[in-house]
Amino acid sequence: MLSRAARGLACRIAVGFLLALALLGFCAYRVVLDEQRTQARHMMSTALEAGSPDAVTPCLWLFEIDGATVRHPAQIPAGFPLRSALAAARPGAPPTQTQVTVGPTVYDVLTVRQGGVTRQAVLDTWYQQADLDHLVRALLLVGLLGVVLATVVGVVLGRRSIAPLGDALDRQRRFVADASHELRTPLTRLHTRAQMLLRSQHGEPSAHAEQLTAELTAIVQSAGELNDVVEDLLMSAGLRTDPNRCEEFDLATLAAEVIEAERLRLGSREMVLNTVGEQLTIKGARSPIRRMISTLIDNAISHTEPHGRIEIALRQAGRGIIELEVTDDGTGFDPADRERIFERFAQSGSPGPHHFGLGLALAREIATDHGGTIRAVGRLGAGATFTVRLPGTV
Repeated sequence: MLSRAARGLACRIAVGFLLALALLGFCAYRVVLDEQRTQARHMMSTALEAGSPDAVTPCLWLFEIDGATVRHPAQIPAGFPLRSALAAARPGAPPTQTQVTVGPTVYDVLTVRQGGVTRQAVLDTWYQQADLDHLVRALLLVGLLGVVLATVVGVVLGRRSIAPLGDALDRQRRFVADASHELRTPLTRLHTRAQMLLRSQHGEPSAHAEQLTAELTAIVQSAGELNDVVEDLLMSAGLRTDPNRCEEFDLATLAAEVIEAERLRLGSREMVLNTVGEQLTIKGARSPIRRMISTLIDNAISHTEPHGRIEIALRQAGRGIIELEVTDDGTGFDPADRERIFERFAQSGSPGPHHFGLGLALAREIATDHGGTIRAVGRLGAGATFTVRLPGTV
């Protein structure tokens, strides 16, 4: 659909340019033609008033008829003087102009009678017609080149005009894919918990009261997680179009909250937060930023061996820039994949069954939506470092 729209726009631009060029060519042709006619009449009128029949003028012949005497140049075209024009001339009448074709040549004839003398000027229009033919060929060539150029420009402009719509549709498809992916896990948990509750109804209530309470608690937690995911995705998707949802908050405080929520997953791993400076305030949507930090920490935990170490650092990196750095000593990644890891479900370029999910791609989109950047540095077996740079409020 987008391709058809782009092609249609290109065709409209080309047709519009062709029509404009045709109108311009027609106007140029008419101007040149009128100028040639004016010039030809001026030449013949001058010859009738002051010319001599004995003079030799290229492409112009003057005839003077006085009774039976006819004066004319030594060489004249066949069929002249034009007897029909001579017979139609009246004494004292203005000059009459006639156009005749003899063979392949077109002649303009201007005739006037003054007393008993009739003068007739004959002009060969071959050179004028040749100039018009050259003009037409030049206009056709320019028109052909112009249509080709207009088509190319139309295609480029069409693609650029349709690109924002294509990007919007692509973002919409990605949003649906992201939501489906993110919602799959909590929905599966809820379904499993509900099945366990249904099975527990067949047992003794007293024997299963503690299990029932635990399962209900787990369902409530899963439902809350599901609601948070939906809210995060909706807020992240609407961040650019609704800046009023942004707020100022302390990034260090938010990072500490996320770290505290993830401590239960650490096991024997060590995770520390190092904060440098006091002005670490940013403006943005709190929930997507929380999701980004949680994704980076979750990635570090998943790729760090038990008894490993994870370090989160927050500091100012230049005026108006706040830097969040998550470093682990886990499995790391191939340096060749430092950009590929931020692509949705991409495959690693290194040998082995390495593939990347959706979380880091979402993290980059969140950072970009907030005017920031995210980059990764790592080596296989030597850990990884993810650095997020966000604009501060200072």
